Amino acid sequence: MKKIGVVGTHGRIDGCSFLDTEELLRKVGANTGNLLFQYAVCNLLDEDYVVVGEDLPWDVKTVQDQCRVLVIPSANFVRENFDFSGFVDFLDKTELPVVFLGLGAQAKNYEQTEFNFHESIDRLLDLIKRKSKKVALRGAFTDKVLRERGVDTGVITGCPTNFINKDPDFINKLKMKWSQDAFSFVATGDEPWPKDLTKRDAERKMIEWVAKGNGLYLQQSVEPFIKYARQRNLYQTAAVPEHHEKSLREALAPHMSDEEFRGFVATKMRLYYSVDQWMEDSARVDFSIGLRLHGNMAAWQSGTPAIWVYHDSRTRELAETMNLPHLSHLEFLKINSLAELREKVNFEFESYDNTRQVLRENLSNVLEAHGVSHKL
Repeated sequence: MKKIGVVGTHGRIDGCSFLDTEELLRKVGANTGNLLFQYAVCNLLDEDYVVVGEDLPWDVKTVQDQCRVLVIPSANFVRENFDFSGFVDFLDKTELPVVFLGLGAQAKNYEQTEFNFHESIDRLLDLIKRKSKKVALRGAFTDKVLRERGVDTGVITGCPTNFINKDPDFINKLKMKWSQDAFSFVATGDEPWPKDLTKRDAERKMIEWVAKGNGLYLQQSVEPFIKYARQRNLYQTAAVPEHHEKSLREALAPHMSDEEFRGFVATKMRLYYSVDQWMEDSARVDFSIGLRLHGNMAAWQSGTPAIWVYHDSRTRELAETMNLPHLSHLEFLKINSLAELREKVNFEFESYDNTRQVLRENLSNVLEAHGVSHKL
């Protein structure tokens, strides 16, 4: 009997310690956040599945022979300056139904109306029209962008990672931990050299809090930074240019000396290539903040409360759709401590729980429309 095909990983990269950084980032799709929503999708399926790229090769005939439908944990695929030709060609050649979960459109802000998409994005949307009965979307902004391009089968579900924790007492555990003092925390960064200097300043503030307090700093996707952090790993074959340390330090921690920055990265910075380990470490701290969705979501789903600091339409749309605690990076810059941040953000757990139930039902409807059994 043919199985469900899931595109991506099982939520971990086996043997990651023995891989060069370029190969490691290739396996996670250049962002370890991908591991989290791939893990989420694998764990919500209630029938046999295989992972294309791990259990099966990227071979059209093999996938056709063994799979009846392809489930695609999706990110901000609908964005400018992104050539998706190879992946769209592969999906089209399989001629299988496709189920996109958590598909998002990326923009500078909600007001952006003009987009310069690569032609492969237009072909992706055409594929969705032909091969998807329903498509699970990140939020209303993505739905608007897709409807303007003829995709009217969108269902707003947020991100599948919102349903990793299946504990019936999950909300009460989050609420209890939120009410306690935050002795330790984790902060998830984004990129060291953004065009928007206010975003850079928000990252600097988080790093300063981590350096001065009982904090950890998480990095998901910046290749030069990850290479710098892994340079003592003898299996990283690429040399790290000498100027990288100075460039990173001046961008992120100008108040530190070179030696202090080196020590910060060696002792405070974390990289994760296994979702289970990521969530276990997140469960051990009291709070989480960050500029990326999935760094915070790993903590949130482990039972550690979090606040999302958004800087563009991606994180804002997801935080608003899922009713997660959030504020803009400009608001964050006005705040002087983690205690003040927690007081600033008004959050109602009951409202979050109600929204989560609606989104759960929406996601169930998408899966059931394609005959996919699930544990939601």
